[in-house]
Amino acid sequence: MKFDLLPILNADGRRLPLNLELDLIGKEEDGARFLTPVSVTGEFVNIGGSIELCAKAVCRVEYVCDRCCEAFESDFCCSFEEVFKKEDVRVEDDQNPDAVILTGTAIDIDEIVLANVLVNLPTKRLCMDDCKGLCAECGHNLNQSDCGCDTIPTDPRFDILDKLL
Repeated sequence: MKFDLLPILNADGRRLPLNLELDLIGKEEDGARFLTPVSVTGEFVNIGGSIELCAKAVCRVEYVCDRCCEAFESDFCCSFEEVFKKEDVRVEDDQNPDAVILTGTAIDIDEIVLANVLVNLPTKRLCMDDCKGLCAECGHNLNQSDCGCDTIPTDPRFDILDKLL
């Protein structure tokens, strides 16, 4: 969706609210499946010739646990900021090398939101903090019950280290 910044583009200090929903339901990206639309709230502010976006994205996401391989749902929330510079601003005058060059008066907000959501997705995905994972012997999910497998034998060369405990 194109978002027009013309109302604040040449007015220093002006603000433009952002309130939208990005429909990603069912889309799978980076190991996460979106269950609800991504709700984005924030505002654009014209500060000294650059446009700054401060926003927050909220949605419900389904992941696969890194330890037990079970699917689970979780609420996702992230805050992000972006800076846009007008095309006519000289590169030498720019203090922010990460600023996005604004060509015209509109930006593709969907692409910006999606990129920031993907960057902020958790890298370690656990169904619960104390997830026990899978048995290394039989593959049984240890969160459901104990599998009864013997403990994995240790290398006898490391037995001397057990005596130190």
